Amino acid sequence: MLKFTEVLGKCLTITTAAAIIVMMVHIVTHALMRSLFDAPIYGTNEIVEYWYLPIVALLGIPAAQLQKKHITVTLAIERARPATASVFRVFACILGALVSIAFAWFGLMKALENMAIGSTADVSDVITWPVYFLVPIVFVLLAALYVLDALVIARTGQTETDLATGEPPEHDIEYRADRSSANGHNL
Repeated sequence: MLKFTEVLGKCLTITTAAAIIVMMVHIVTHALMRSLFDAPIYGTNEIVEYWYLPIVALLGIPAAQLQKKHITVTLAIERARPATASVFRVFACILGALVSIAFAWFGLMKALENMAIGSTADVSDVITWPVYFLVPIVFVLLAALYVLDALVIARTGQTETDLATGEPPEHDIEYRADRSSANGHNL
């Protein structure tokens, strides 16, 4: 399972980084062409808005879940016994998976609708319907990550395990400082 999450994390990171780099090159080229030759690249704003930004934003959702970099509220479980905390975490993972599947289903219906009408960007001819299929893909992936989280918690009883490394995530500076001082290291 660690190998799967490691490969998935690398794929998400590489794809997102590539989208950001291509977007930057596209925008800079557009600006230079517009300024120097008075010939801007057609549809740059639409391509950035409807292609690059959704790719970057949507791929960040499963990446955050995979690396435990999302916002969590632990008020109910931080004082609970480990077994009780595990039950609550498993329940939260199942709820997260169900909500993700609902978003995936809604996203799929919307993507099919946009494909049927041949959706384009506002007033330009830039085709946008294919990027809508990223929504169901991302949310099915997110649901799978929630299920993996639930399985890890149920199997190990540990509520905080980074799926990418198999170790507890380092949420904040206090956690790292406590861990370093316990190991005899200074930050």
